[in-house]
This record gives sequence, structure tokens and C-alpha cells, in this order.
Amino acid sequence: MSDTDDTRETDTQVPTTPTEPPTWSATALTAIEAVVLEVPGVADVFRARPTVQSAVSAIRVGVTPTVSRLVLDGAVLHIVIGTDGFAPAPGVARAVHDAALEEAARHRLVLSRVDVRIARVG
Repeated sequence: MSDTDDTRETDTQVPTTPTEPPTWSATALTAIEAVVLEVPGVADVFRARPTVQSAVSAIRVGVTPTVSRLVLDGAVLHIVIGTDGFAPAPGVARAVHDAALEEAARHRLVLSRVDVRIARVG
């Protein structure tokens, strides 16, 4: 046997498929929605319009549109809020963005982007 021909077996297991990130659940979206509603300056969360692709993927993972007013489109979370009119709307939107990312991380979920739209001020 030469130095380059090593056919010994090792005890190390090599995974054959890469591990996938955890999938989204209705519980995670509901938790993110609850955190968004607690952000100072948020008066309401409105139902975001799902794209056809996100509606199909929601059906695949078991998230129905009636569970949450947030829409997950791939790895992009869409949030539509109404502000109370007292806090500056851009600051409220940034706080919602940060709160959604933090709650998603708490559920070990990865978002590529969080889109926060302000539908109503005051």
C-alpha cells in the first residue's frame, strides 16, 4: 500500500445531504406579529398582500393566510403597519424591522429581508 492510497475506514460520519434551515410555522409568524404590535408607535398591523408564489409556498408549509397578517415570500417578510401619529413613522418602521428580525432569530429562522410598509399614519 502506498502513501497516497489510503483505504482505511474512519469513524467520522460525513453527512450526505446538507442540513436545511428550520421551516416557517404559523406559530413563528404569529409570534412575530405579536412582537410587531408591541412596538411603540404601532397602532395596527394590516394584512399584507401575498404574491402567488408566497401563497403557494404557504400552503406547502401549512401557513394559512388567516393565521397571520404578515406575509412570507420566500425569505422576505412583508409587514404593513399603521402608526399612532405621535412617533415619527420612519423610526417606527425601523423599530418594527428590528423587532421582526430579533423575533425571527429567536425562532431560529433566517430572513433575507424585512419589508415594512406604512399604510396609515395617525
